[in-house]
Amino acid sequence: MKQVSLLLIPVLLGSLVIICAARTNSVERVVDFKTVNGTMLKGTYFDAAKPGPGVLLFHQSNRTRKSWDDVARQLASAGINVLTVDTNPNKTRKQRWPGELDAAFEFLVSQPGVNRNVVGIGGAGVIGVEDSVETARLHPVEVKSLVLLSGETESLDFLRQASQLPELFVVADNDEYPPIVEAMELLYVTASSPSRKFVHYSSSHEAPWLWYEPFDIGKVPAKGGHGTDMFKVHTELPGIIGDWFVTTLIKTPVTRRRTLWHLLRSLIKFRCPAESPKSQNN
Repeated sequence: MKQVSLLLIPVLLGSLVIICAARTNSVERVVDFKTVNGTMLKGTYFDAAKPGPGVLLFHQSNRTRKSWDDVARQLASAGINVLTVDTNPNKTRKQRWPGELDAAFEFLVSQPGVNRNVVGIGGAGVIGVEDSVETARLHPVEVKSLVLLSGETESLDFLRQASQLPELFVVADNDEYPPIVEAMELLYVTASSPSRKFVHYSSSHEAPWLWYEPFDIGKVPAKGGHGTDMFKVHTELPGIIGDWFVTTLIKTPVTRRRTLWHLLRSLIKFRCPAESPKSQNN
């Protein structure tokens, strides 16, 4: 029997808020933009039609940006502007980094209404997770939230040091690439953020190991256990991701701003007490 960690019950319940609060005035459009060396990239921009945070989503090697469409529409309906971008899985990290990552990030934050200081990053599969973590590493001030599905990264030091960065890790035991389960567990235990969460869909049997994800695409049949393919099997997962970004990009930053404002007011009152009537009469 498949189970979800009990730690996720608040997240699952919270996801209902997103579904019920969906609006219909968001707009999506296909976009093209260039890297600094002239490489053309294609994406889809989901405009929330109101000022708010931005989210950048990277796909897994055997899918395209369209695999994120449902999540992107849900986020746009909740007031978050989203860019999904196509990545060429035949390119090496050296060919993609940092040019394509920076181009996608800058396109997103340059859009009208996007708060460039409140950005979330999400990625699926080995390539998507690598690109997501690297983008967060390149923009540590602006990136306020991470969602990582079924992947791995060599940037463990960044996750270990980014204690202020909320991270959501998702993996399933029936992942078509079984080593990914151990890789995601390693990312979770390495991360130091007290706000991190781990969604682990367990099963009685693991999928047989056949091959590595980024190579020979199509050699391993997709069975719904890897990356965004999990959306069809675990239909609540898009809502969990949507609620995660709303909580970490909209609700939490506002709370922090209010807390800081109240702290400043307290400090001002403490350092500058009002004059007493006696002192005013002297």
